[in-house]
Amino acid sequence: MTNDDTHSPRRPHPIREVVMLSLACLSYSLLSYLAPVTKHAALAHAHDIARFEARAGLFMEPGVNRWLSTHPGLAQLASIQYAATFFLMTGAALLILWIKAPAYYSRARWTLVVMTLGALVTYWTYPLAPPRLVDDFGVVDAVAHHTSSYSQLFGTLANPYGAMPSMHTGWALWVAFMLGTYVWRSWWARVLLSIHPILTVVTIIATGNHYVVDAAAAFVYFLLAWLFVTRIFRTLPSKVRTFRKTS
Repeated sequence: MTNDDTHSPRRPHPIREVVMLSLACLSYSLLSYLAPVTKHAALAHAHDIARFEARAGLFMEPGVNRWLSTHPGLAQLASIQYAATFFLMTGAALLILWIKAPAYYSRARWTLVVMTLGALVTYWTYPLAPPRLVDDFGVVDAVAHHTSSYSQLFGTLANPYGAMPSMHTGWALWVAFMLGTYVWRSWWARVLLSIHPILTVVTIIATGNHYVVDAAAAFVYFLLAWLFVTRIFRTLPSKVRTFRKTS
């Protein structure tokens, strides 16, 4: 294990972490809601995405959504998964990392923050209507139909045209990667953890909330955030040691 992995093994204060992360989530929701987007631009981008996916043979959203609609039990389970796991799994992963991998907690947390900030910038600059809001796609809003309480609770401070990238996918990838890299490293644990992002991708598409490219973009945002934060954390310890020697 290298020095950059163990330079700060102490756990951050739990109350401070809870307060700061809660404020960060609230700020994210508020800034996402305040994004200066228009329905016209969001729908135009949606048709651009659909044409791109059609050319690439990826435009499966309406077909998958229709199949899900014919299976009400699965549609309800998918809607619950979409509504419940976004914050619950992420919060649980943060707690597990804080308890079991304090040396990696800050790195993991900052990766989550940087990735989410990147998504927020995209919501402001590239509004995208999800399939469920494009009338001529014929997509049913499964989550609103099966979990109306979720739609009412989070619809108040939600940006309906923030489909690109899918942060449901980004956060699910973050959960699986961080726990599989820093906590449970056996092959079978990693296989089990990978079920979460895979199931999330299927859910966001089948329920009409995202396009295939939204999920692909989320992977890129996560990867870039992790590489950036990892680079920073590997650079900081050497600079701290140099500073101490010259002080």
